[in-house]
Amino acid sequence: MTGQTIALVGDPVSGSVSPAMQNAAFRKLDLPFTYEAVRVPRGELTTSFASLRERLAGLNVTIPHKEEAARLVDTLEPAARASGSVNTIAFRDGQAIGDSTDGGGFVRALRRGAGHADVRTALILGSGGAARSVASALAGEGVAVRLCSRSGEAASRLASEIAGVQIVRTDGIGLLDGIDLLVSAVPPAAWEDDGAGPLLRDVPLRPGLVVFDLVYRPRRTPLLERAHADGCVIIEGIEMLIEQGALSFTMWTGQDAPLEVMRDAAYEALAAGPLAA
Repeated sequence: MTGQTIALVGDPVSGSVSPAMQNAAFRKLDLPFTYEAVRVPRGELTTSFASLRERLAGLNVTIPHKEEAARLVDTLEPAARASGSVNTIAFRDGQAIGDSTDGGGFVRALRRGAGHADVRTALILGSGGAARSVASALAGEGVAVRLCSRSGEAASRLASEIAGVQIVRTDGIGLLDGIDLLVSAVPPAAWEDDGAGPLLRDVPLRPGLVVFDLVYRPRRTPLLERAHADGCVIIEGIEMLIEQGALSFTMWTGQDAPLEVMRDAAYEALAAGPLAA
């Protein structure tokens, strides 16, 4: 097997721990792959796709390109088709095959982190590509999904495309009534005073509620810090990244991922800070 390169495309990508995590996994199994991060500004994935396809063996796709990527590939795997977003692409036999490992990675991390917690109803904050994948995966697990987003248009589109998703009001009233799982799928900047923060400012987080923040830098986001203090079960976003990365690894290589090697490398890169990641 000749050497091949796989890239993470998005904007920003400089703080990602994925290169350290994936390269550690390739070395562990002595595979001739390398992994790099490539910044592709918003709106430029379509114009860059042909050249990426020509020189790479595969891609990871992150913000803000996941939905655009779903329109560029030749084949959509079922999870990507259901969620309408792509985070993993394999270039194989002249085809660009797109999949979403976000939902599967989320469910695996949820099962690991929540233990035997009974999750029947979930509230997702946000309506971007990650929110779409999580909503689709939870709905597929039989979980009732509620969606709260400042972007009414994106939320309406998501709810219309994923069966069983219900949009709820954004004023905080009754937001967590009957909720077993709270998922934040919004970027850190959204928790500024004019963003997602006010949604939960006066809403109590009861003990035992499972709170999962998809952001992994910082490891303990303000939401997770508050949830921990209130006695909630918290799950850090780095766990989803590790699990979805393992599923992506298998898609590119056809081999089971060395999960603990990837976990160790991810936590080490995260502790080292953005410049070392």
